[in-house]
Amino acid sequence: MITASQKFDQQLRARFDALTSDRSDFWSFKGNSRREHGHGLFQYPAMMVPQMAHVILEEACAVHPEIERIADPFSGSGTILTESMLRGLNFAGNDINPLAILLCRTKAGPFFVNALQGKTSKIKEQINADGSLRIEVSFPNRDKWFRRDVQIALSKIRRAITQEPAPWARRFFWVALAETVRLTSNSRTSTFKLHTRPKKEIKARNIDTIGTFKKVIDRNLELFSEQASFLDKAGLLNRGHYKRNVEIILKDVRNLKFKKQCDVIITSPPYGDNETTVTYGQHSYLPLQWIDLTDVHPAANGGFLCSTHEIDARSLGGSKRIEPTTRNDLCNRSPILGQFLSRLKTQPADRAKRVVAFFRDLDDCIEPILSMLRPGGLMFFVLGNRKVGGSSVPLDKVLSEFLIARNASLLSKIERRISCKRMALKNNIAETMLTENILVLRKSI
Repeated sequence: MITASQKFDQQLRARFDALTSDRSDFWSFKGNSRREHGHGLFQYPAMMVPQMAHVILEEACAVHPEIERIADPFSGSGTILTESMLRGLNFAGNDINPLAILLCRTKAGPFFVNALQGKTSKIKEQINADGSLRIEVSFPNRDKWFRRDVQIALSKIRRAITQEPAPWARRFFWVALAETVRLTSNSRTSTFKLHTRPKKEIKARNIDTIGTFKKVIDRNLELFSEQASFLDKAGLLNRGHYKRNVEIILKDVRNLKFKKQCDVIITSPPYGDNETTVTYGQHSYLPLQWIDLTDVHPAANGGFLCSTHEIDARSLGGSKRIEPTTRNDLCNRSPILGQFLSRLKTQPADRAKRVVAFFRDLDDCIEPILSMLRPGGLMFFVLGNRKVGGSSVPLDKVLSEFLIARNASLLSKIERRISCKRMALKNNIAETMLTENILVLRKSI
């Protein structure tokens, strides 16, 4: 358990201040954002910079060496998971997106590298020997999103994966298939939303689906081996299994409860409703159609794929049904939110409604998040203030007020310039952000 006191708060502030004072753009990590180890297995939207997560953990553990357990309620691709493992810490993670859970479970191991090399060779042989033209999946608009030759090739890959008896190995192969789907579908890779390429471009594309899968799986095996080697040298593996505890849950944060409380929360929640910021669900829709969801998590089922918008609708701000008292309740907890909503009076009513729906859901996450943290525990929130109606939504200030209203204390706020996070510079509703803020808070004792 963390020992909280004013002395430790001052030490933490001083350490973060020193990093910024030594180099004004330290937190941008420009030219220093290579995705090593498990970080590079899949191109997930708006991934956190691993080096930033590493520094946050480094500084927190320097002040509090007693830290043992980290949690990330919005785990995404598993950046905090991987960095926690590299430090030999216990980890608890959660996400509402089955693809994120697949990535996290895969990155958590086991790390049977030699066995995986043999299984990789075998799966390549099975794919090469498969002469079937049968398409293995069926979903609405399948032919819109995939050329027939791509469907046939993806089906061969899928059949080979399903013949693998070990679930941990299948998950590794599913991740490679997911990346292959992303690269070979008819959806443009320049956006996270599902947008088809022009018909002439689709027809003219030179796509080697099986060749792409083989390149991805070889690259992923190399990255996976690097992580296994690092963990093994650090004495963190026992016969290929990570020695510490890792808990991964597929659930809405608003209903989340981990088995044990943690010492530190490091997370980056959505910056707004997914439809107008980052459409994580749309980005995941096509890969998940080709993956056996029973290998992902017991809670994963076809309901997540009933439409291209379903996962995003389950995320924060996905429901726009707002109770009459909701806006006032939120503004009582955050006067800054009230001031921002007042500035939207001249804007179309839907804009304020989206903002209120998002902050209602974010506010509903506060109590579950605090409940997973031990008294005196630390919280690090990485946030971006997007624009709505030409005005910057003060997400950092509103979230601070939500947490302070629950007796948390704000220790520091760090601004970082985004130089390498894979996000669209703008979308059709609102410009996205070029800077982020890192909030450092402590839960009351």
